[in-house]
Amino acid sequence: MGLLWLVARAGDQEAVVASPDQLGTETASERATRHERVARRRQGPVLLVHRGAAAFAPENTLAAYAAAMDYGADGCEVDVRRTRDGVLVLFHDDTLERATDGFGPINLLTYREVVALRPQVAFGRDLAGATPTFAGLLNLARQRAMLLHLDLKEPGLEGDIAQLLDAADAWDQVVMVNRSNASGLLRHPALHLLAYKGPGLYDQRRDMDPVAVRAMLDLPGQLILVDDPRVAAMVLHRPPYRPVAFDRRFRLTVRAAGPPPPPPTNEFSPAALVRVLDAWPDATSVPALTAILAADFPEADQFGGNAHEELVRHARIVKRAWAAQRLGRLRATSRPVVGLLGAAVRHRALDRDWRYHGLDGALAARALGKLGATEAAPALVEAFRRIDPDLRRVVAPALAGYPVVWADFPFKMYLLPALGDLPCAAAKRFLRAYVSFPEARARAYAPPWFEDATKALLRQRLAWDEIARLLRHPNPAVRGTALEECLDRPTEENHLALQRAAPWALVLPRAGR
Repeated sequence: MGLLWLVARAGDQEAVVASPDQLGTETASERATRHERVARRRQGPVLLVHRGAAAFAPENTLAAYAAAMDYGADGCEVDVRRTRDGVLVLFHDDTLERATDGFGPINLLTYREVVALRPQVAFGRDLAGATPTFAGLLNLARQRAMLLHLDLKEPGLEGDIAQLLDAADAWDQVVMVNRSNASGLLRHPALHLLAYKGPGLYDQRRDMDPVAVRAMLDLPGQLILVDDPRVAAMVLHRPPYRPVAFDRRFRLTVRAAGPPPPPPTNEFSPAALVRVLDAWPDATSVPALTAILAADFPEADQFGGNAHEELVRHARIVKRAWAAQRLGRLRATSRPVVGLLGAAVRHRALDRDWRYHGLDGALAARALGKLGATEAAPALVEAFRRIDPDLRRVVAPALAGYPVVWADFPFKMYLLPALGDLPCAAAKRFLRAYVSFPEARARAYAPPWFEDATKALLRQRLAWDEIARLLRHPNPAVRGTALEECLDRPTEENHLALQRAAPWALVLPRAGR
């Protein structure tokens, strides 16, 4: 394959680049012991963690997968994609913007470019880490006898995945595969799937409720899926914390790389544009960046032209989003900058392609949060509450049957995290109201985001009794999220709230992030 091999640090774990025919060493005795451990795990109940334990490390990283096992899990659900130079990697999102400072789909970047991306921060935590390869995951999975639920996020991955599973002799470690993009893999004779007992307990954070976990464990099947393994491990009477160091024998050797294939020419590449913008001499000039946002953009809501016009328009949206992100990174807190970012939020671009819809406003909102621009909080609240009649022009077929306003989700999903970065009365008032919305009312604005709203509210200045009310909240998503946040952010107020509202949880181990 001619791939670059390198090792990138991720806490005390390692993300390893590997080609499908290269894995770490394992003796015959170690292999036999692994298969015995896997067979015992498969007897169930099997505790799987969704994208790894994200309370302990960024999702879909080796550190998160290892943490899931350290805190009592049997395995993890993982998301598989491919980079431009053919490396199978573990990354959930269709695009890079939410979790990293990159733009566009991951398959337009080489692996070297992917590991060079910086993580974004939301609710005080990194959203990304060193992106591991599938081979690196198998190295860890073999060491820990980890069971795997594979979610193939794009077509064309099955052959290389099967080749790696053959090379690792790890088919017995795969207990579930999503049906999308995996019809061939599902027919493989070595694959023997187990059954879920019910829907993922991570939904509405029922994984933080011992009653809900016990009820799920009583159902037929073998598998349960959680975001956080601690409560389920407690219910299953497993040790609360049993760390295992990453085995350095699974580290791969570095070798030279061949040139990656050229980028695709049949579509616009945000990554290619951003490479040009990053090399621009004025890329760190606040006046130059503000000029990009200040320039007239009459095409913001004028889409549907010919292919060239749409390419130019998408490039303009990405350039504006890039400028907003740069201003946030440069800590440009002047009143004109804050005003321009606020205007970008109020007048976010419309587009039928959700990857570009509102991207300029979304990254402007995140930049306002990074700048701590509390004066912009009312504008963010207004943007979240707004139901734009023009959204009827951009509703995608996939959203048929949902409220029209859900077409704004690529934009609005950035607003609650930004409000969490703005401790002020306007943000607190809205977030406190939102977490108490009935689901039907929340759905009138966007897909319900009670978890994000709770995390954002807990970033505000709250007294212990306000936190305790969240821990007793009738909405399980609010209650479960508040429990996890209070455990892992041990302030005096959080500890007192736990003592009064959820004392049973004080025996759970805390995350060290």
